[in-house]
Amino acid sequence: MARQGCGGHTAGLLLLLLLLLPRALLDGPLVFVALVFRHGDRAPLASYPTDPHKDAASTLWPRGLGQLTEEGVQQQLELGRFLRRRYKAFLSPEYRREEVYIRSTDFDRTLESAQAILAGLFPEASPRGSEADWRPIPVHTVPVAEDKLLRFPMRSCPRYQELLRESTEAAEYQEAVEGWTDFLSRLSNFTGLTLVGEPLRKAWKVLDTLICQRAHGLPLPPWASPDVLSTLGQISALDIRAHVGPPRAAEKAQLTGGILLDAILANFSRVQSLGLPLRMVLYSAHDSTLLALYGALGLYDGHTPPYAACLGFEFRSYVGDLEDEDGGNITISLFYRNETHRPPLSLSVPGCPAPCLLGRFRQLTAPARPPARGAICHGSSRPATAPATVPLLAGAVAVLAVLSLGLGLLAWRPSCLRALGGTV
Repeated sequence: MARQGCGGHTAGLLLLLLLLLPRALLDGPLVFVALVFRHGDRAPLASYPTDPHKDAASTLWPRGLGQLTEEGVQQQLELGRFLRRRYKAFLSPEYRREEVYIRSTDFDRTLESAQAILAGLFPEASPRGSEADWRPIPVHTVPVAEDKLLRFPMRSCPRYQELLRESTEAAEYQEAVEGWTDFLSRLSNFTGLTLVGEPLRKAWKVLDTLICQRAHGLPLPPWASPDVLSTLGQISALDIRAHVGPPRAAEKAQLTGGILLDAILANFSRVQSLGLPLRMVLYSAHDSTLLALYGALGLYDGHTPPYAACLGFEFRSYVGDLEDEDGGNITISLFYRNETHRPPLSLSVPGCPAPCLLGRFRQLTAPARPPARGAICHGSSRPATAPATVPLLAGAVAVLAVLSLGLGLLAWRPSCLRALGGTV
């Protein structure tokens, strides 16, 4: 009798745990992965008039300014090897075009980073093996001017410029900039650049040059003290926050990082609904791409992602009876890898600890993703009533743009082009 009582007590505890744990969902099998990563280490994007290393730039950076370095190649190879270890049981041992798709912005450093990560992920893609075994893997891209997925239309979008102007004209922003007037004036004297009254990104370019030079063991000028670099970092963070943070952060995201977030969710939905074999999509991009995505997710914390930083979206089917009306039995988890020798960080969107039900994730991120009709990019000064041909033409252009983005992904299954439409 005592044994039966103990067993009944144990069963009761298990039942209680099952009742308490449905929100702490158990991870089930992995079904889809999307990865967004920054390119590897590169040369500075620019110099400045008084740069002591300016005349030696062609020797210091033989491949040119802004180009991927050997260290950058190694960083991406290591990231690829990390992904191979993480997804060894999920991906086929060798590259299969129906399983993996990689998209890059049309810059040398991101295209080369994509090739390097593939060499780490799939050993047969490494040119260091025997020529007979070497197997190059395609990397897809579109011209910079046409890329609305990984390079956002910030400068060509009047509405976004209005939102940015609202941020930079806010009292808090102006007070911070005024507090740095003397600093920027001194920095102007040191660098030979006009920095007072200019966009803060101009000061960030000085910081970028100094950081790149320091990372490669070059001596910095005497004025480039740790305090100066720290202040430049604060200026950069303020500038980034104005681009991706409040006010109107959600509307900014609809015109920037929310576009990519929406594409990731749409890719998964179409893969699931059509039973496609696609398992992984990789995006080779920039710190600005990741920052915009952080903004859309409500995760920007004031830090700039380092070289080879990777944000992962893992979709899993979960165990349990809590079928999500909007997402089925699917959860989504995020990880962020920003250091080579440490495990990646687990991230959660505000309001939904990981793993998050897919339907809940969609609900929480909906304000930051473009509406079905597309985000409105024209400025508020544009007349509300326009000829009927204008929205029709805009819709046609949008459809053509989306189709052009999807062509590469759908090449392996042309019959799905009409059904998939907007997959990228």
